[in-house]
Amino acid sequence: MKFAKIFLPCLLLALVAIVSLVSVDKRPVKEYQIEGMHVYEMAAADETKPVILYLHGGAYRQGITPSHWKILSEISKATGCGFVMPDYPLLPEHTALEAHTLVLKLYSELLKRFPASKIIIMGDSAGGGFSLALAEEILEQSLPSPKHLILISPWVDITGGDESIAEYDNWLHIDELHQFGLSWANGMDAHDPMVSPLYGNMQGLPPTDIFVGTWEVFYPDIVNCGEKMKAAGVSVTLHVGEELGHVFPLYPAPEGEEARQTIADIVKSSTERTTALTLTNAVQ
Repeated sequence: MKFAKIFLPCLLLALVAIVSLVSVDKRPVKEYQIEGMHVYEMAAADETKPVILYLHGGAYRQGITPSHWKILSEISKATGCGFVMPDYPLLPEHTALEAHTLVLKLYSELLKRFPASKIIIMGDSAGGGFSLALAEEILEQSLPSPKHLILISPWVDITGGDESIAEYDNWLHIDELHQFGLSWANGMDAHDPMVSPLYGNMQGLPPTDIFVGTWEVFYPDIVNCGEKMKAAGVSVTLHVGEELGHVFPLYPAPEGEEARQTIADIVKSSTERTTALTLTNAVQ
């Protein structure tokens, strides 16, 4: 029996217990605030390395968990990249507009310190949808786009989900997700790209890698999203985990380890392309 078939929410509780013992890295993590929003940042190993702006998942209700620290720890150690992770406003006290306003401000502040070519936006689940929505908003605001997007099981349509897959997905419950999504929208049209980036303008988005499991209710929406991005001229790669569930790159299992290594390779490749471009420009 494959790992995904026996993967249950209780296993995530075990993951939380395990990774809470793992340090992020020897590089210090500093904390600061932007208009009351806590932000955690670790510098890159050197100026040639990128920085990941990471938006955590949790159905817009749950904050940062040890599993998020774990994946950032592994990627930063493998690549030397830095990261910035905001603890953005959540339900039930806050809504999408508040969170997007603050995170867009954070991105604007990062642009004062880093060239856009050194910034990678990454997120999982709700944070993956948020990441795509942020990238679309960056284009709309005519800000410099990040170098790359890495989306892990992104929630791209708050009214989406496939009931036919629900029997395999022991984690996500569609009716409950719809309630959370509509609360997050707070009266906004459910198809507004801020909350459902599947319906946004994707032309001009940076190269994107998307990870999705076939045994998660978001699977059809995410495949549709990848197809729309490709039709819009975006360089997109879909990494499909057969018979794997939601956010499988975070799993404490061989499938998760392999996915995290793939993500690290993507970050390294992005760094190498940026360095090569810089050297070429210098020669010219």
